Amino acid sequence: MPANSEEQAADCDLCGTKNPRFVLNSPGLDGPLVECVSCGFRYVGLRRSNLVFGADSGSVTTQRVIQANESFRQLSGTEEHRLGRLNAQWRLDLMQQFKSGGKLLEVGCARGDFLDVASKSFNVFGVEPNPDLAADSRRIAPLFEGVIERVPWKDFDVAASFHVIEHVDSPRRFIQAMAERLKPGGLLVIETPNIASLPFTLLKSRWRQFIPEHYFFFDPKTISRLFKDHGLEVRRVKNIGKHASAGLVLNRLSRYCRWLPQTNGSSSLTFRINPMDIMLVFATKKPA
Repeated sequence: MPANSEEQAADCDLCGTKNPRFVLNSPGLDGPLVECVSCGFRYVGLRRSNLVFGADSGSVTTQRVIQANESFRQLSGTEEHRLGRLNAQWRLDLMQQFKSGGKLLEVGCARGDFLDVASKSFNVFGVEPNPDLAADSRRIAPLFEGVIERVPWKDFDVAASFHVIEHVDSPRRFIQAMAERLKPGGLLVIETPNIASLPFTLLKSRWRQFIPEHYFFFDPKTISRLFKDHGLEVRRVKNIGKHASAGLVLNRLSRYCRWLPQTNGSSSLTFRINPMDIMLVFATKKPA
């Protein structure tokens, strides 16, 4: 930590080592980025706010997250939904190379785009702590409104979570809870930013993945260690892009260049982009 810091950074959630080293400050993060001196895991060492779900009601935490991001322009709901379904189908196609059907749990299912697409092949269930988003997902599948650690269901063939693990209070508890709800031989699928990437190397504190509610930043080595600690064998780590439109690109670039025009409508032009800083990880639960 910086020499003038009077507070000690949180212990490493991955290996438990104390006193990580300071890496950088970013205007986008809720605190300084630190790195574990033992295992190399990078995370926000001191949180200025409480932007993780679980301690307070879902509605209270949702409002905190909204306020923390109020300076960001929002893409229209219609365009987010359209692109969300395209990305959901892409993820499902990759997933079905490992599991073609069965009982599926999505953790952090938001409005339910992936659940809806996956329901054609799987018996789907969802977990979502944001009450507004949960109301949409509940129309698609059985839903638990809360965090995965409190979910009463189990014996899933697939447990999936896209861009959630970087938001949680403890990745270790999060992965343990997901693994406990999988059958032996079941598939775990996690999508999260990859800090061992060229965009982070080039942009440092201005990396697009530095936003207030992101607290943990994995790379293939650290996420593989976390999975191994919970009886999960990594089968594949894939750099993954996504479907995008001119409106989405302008929206994200506006975080750096606020003079860019705002577009709120849908676009007929859709393309795939891959900045190579997102990884999709597939792992299977080992027999007891």
